[in-house]
Amino acid sequence: MTSSFFGIEMGKRSLQQFKTALEVTGNNINNVATKGYSKQRVVMSSFDKPLSDASLNRAERPGQIGQGGEITRIERVRDSFIDSRIGVELGTGSYWNTRFEYLNQVESIYNEPSNLNLRGDLDAFWNGWQELADNPTERASRYVVVERAERINSTLNQMYGQMNGLRNNLDNVINAKIKRVNEISETIKTLNVEIVKQESLGQSPNDYLDRRDLLIDELSTLADITVKSADPDETIIYIGSRHLIQGGLVSPLEAVRNTDNQGMTDVYWGIDDVKTIFKGGEIKALLELRDGDLVEAINDLDAFAINLSDAVNEIHRDGFGINQETNIDFFSMTPLTNNANGNYDLDQDGNVDTTMLFKVSGTNQIDVNEVIGTNGTLTFGSITREGENITIDYTDGMKVQDLIDKINSSEGNVSAYVDHRSRLVFKARGFDDFLAPNYYIKHVEDSGEFLTGITGMLNTSGADGAYSWNQTNQVDQLEGDGRSYSVSPYRHPAEAIKVADIIKSDTNYVAASGGIDTVGEGSLTKWNGIGDGSNAISVANLRFKEMMVNSKSTFNDFYTGSIARVATRAETANTESKKQDIVVDYLESLRQSISGVNLDEEMAQMVMYQHGYNASARIVSMMDQLLDTIINRMGV
Repeated sequence: MTSSFFGIEMGKRSLQQFKTALEVTGNNINNVATKGYSKQRVVMSSFDKPLSDASLNRAERPGQIGQGGEITRIERVRDSFIDSRIGVELGTGSYWNTRFEYLNQVESIYNEPSNLNLRGDLDAFWNGWQELADNPTERASRYVVVERAERINSTLNQMYGQMNGLRNNLDNVINAKIKRVNEISETIKTLNVEIVKQESLGQSPNDYLDRRDLLIDELSTLADITVKSADPDETIIYIGSRHLIQGGLVSPLEAVRNTDNQGMTDVYWGIDDVKTIFKGGEIKALLELRDGDLVEAINDLDAFAINLSDAVNEIHRDGFGINQETNIDFFSMTPLTNNANGNYDLDQDGNVDTTMLFKVSGTNQIDVNEVIGTNGTLTFGSITREGENITIDYTDGMKVQDLIDKINSSEGNVSAYVDHRSRLVFKARGFDDFLAPNYYIKHVEDSGEFLTGITGMLNTSGADGAYSWNQTNQVDQLEGDGRSYSVSPYRHPAEAIKVADIIKSDTNYVAASGGIDTVGEGSLTKWNGIGDGSNAISVANLRFKEMMVNSKSTFNDFYTGSIARVATRAETANTESKKQDIVVDYLESLRQSISGVNLDEEMAQMVMYQHGYNASARIVSMMDQLLDTIINRMGV
C-alpha cells in the first residue's frame, strides 16, 4: 500500500525538477551574448524505479504507479564533428589571413603603382646619363647623375631597412605567439584536471568544457592541432605527430635564438630540443614570411644593388672624367674583407681560411658566336650553400653563347656573360637563405682549355688549376691581375650601396668620355677628348641590357618581376583568405544554430517549465487538502 504522503513527495520532486529547469533556462538567457557559450538543456526521465516491484505479497492493484520524473543530467548542446571541422578551417583561414596581412605590407614598401619608387628613380638615373652624354662638359649634368644615383641608393637603403624591420617585427610576433601557445596549454591542462574531477563526482562541468573549447579554437588559429579523446578521462592535443597537451601534462614550446639567422627565433619542443614542425596556422605563416618571402624580397634588393653597382662600375672604370682620370668606380660598397686578394677569416678564429670573390673576368676577347673548338667539362659550386658541385660539358662544335646559356640555366652558383670589352665574366649568384656572406664564387674548374687558353680566366686546366673558395690565395689560380676580379660585398649590398666618395667630392671624376687602347693590350690609356660622351652612352644603354644574367632580364624587368611575385602571392593569400572566411562563417552559423542561445526558444521553454511548476504546486496543495481531511475530519 502506498504511503499517504506519497503524493506530497512526488509533488516536491516535481517542484525541484521544474525549478532547476527554470534556473538552467535563466542561465542560457543570461549568457546569450557570451562568446563560446553553449546552451544547456535539462534531460528529464521517469524515476528509474516504480513504487512497487512484482512479488507474491504485492497488493493486488492494476499496473505499477511511477514515482514521477527526475533530472538525470544537464547537458551541453554541442556537435563534436562541427567543432573539429571548425578547428581545421580556423587554422587554414588564419594561415592565409596572416600571409595576406604581411604581404600587403611588403607591397606597400615597393610603393607601386606610382612614380615615387625605385623604378622611377632608376629611369631618372638612366636619363641622367643620357643627358650627360649629350652635354659631357656641363657640370650641371654631372651633378644630376650623382644626385639621381644618390636617390637610388637612398631608396634601396630605405627599402632594405623597412623590409628588415618588418622581418624583425615578425620575429617578435612569433615569440609572442609561442608564449600564447604555452599560456593556452597551461590553462587547458588545468581545465582538463578540473573536468575529470567534476565528472568523477557525477557533475556536468559544462562551463569548463565551454572554456576549454574556446581555448582550443584559439589554439587552432595558431597551429595545426589535432584533438583526440580516445580515453574519456584524457584529452590529447597534438601539433603534428607530437602531443602538446596530454590530460594534465604539457610539452611546452621553446623559442631558441638562431645565431646563423641574425638571432631570429626558431621553435623547439622544450622537453627534448627537437625542432617543431608546423603545417598550418598563424605561426607557420609567420615563419614562412620571415624566412621565406621577406628573405627572398631582401635578396632581390641585394641582387639588384650589387649587379647595378658592378655593371655601372665595370663601364665607368674604362671611361675618363673631365680631369682625364680613369679606372674610378662610380659606386662603392663595403667589401667583406679589406684583403686585396679576398682572403677572409670565415670562422672568426683569427686565421684567414677562405677566398671570397664576387666576380672574376677573363683576359682574352671572345666572340659569343664563334664555336669553342675543343671539348671539356666545367665544374662549378652549387647554387645551394651546402650542395655538391655541378658539372657542365662542352664540345668542339658548341658556340660560346650556347655554353653561356647552359651555365646560366644550370644549378651552378655563377652567372656568365660577356662584358662590353668582350671578356667572359663569372658573377656569384646569391644563396636563397639569410646567412652571411651571401655573394661568393664557390668553385671554378675546367678539364679542357675553354677557361684557360680561350678566355684567359684560369692559369691551368684540371683540378690543380681550379679556383676553390675554401682555400686562401685562390686569386693565384686566376690569369688576370687585380682588375680581373672583385671581392665579395659585406652582408647586404642594398644597405651598403653608395656613390664613391671621390665622385661625390668632385664630379669631374664622372667618366663620361671613352678612351683609346694605344698599346694594344686591352687597356684604355688615352681619353677621346673633352666633348666625348661615349662612355656615358654605354652606361645609359645598360637599361636595355640583360645585366641580371641569372634571370636573363634587365634591371627594370628584374625589379618589376620581384614586385609581381609579391603582388601575386598577396592576391592568392587574399583570395584563399576570403574562401576560408566563407567556410568558417558557414560552419559558425551552423554551430550557432545548434549550440547558440535562441531567445524565442528559451522563452517557450520557460513558459512550459513555469506551467509545470505551477501544476506541481497545485498537486502538493491538493494532497495537503486530502491529508487534512484524513487527519482532522475523520475523528470522533
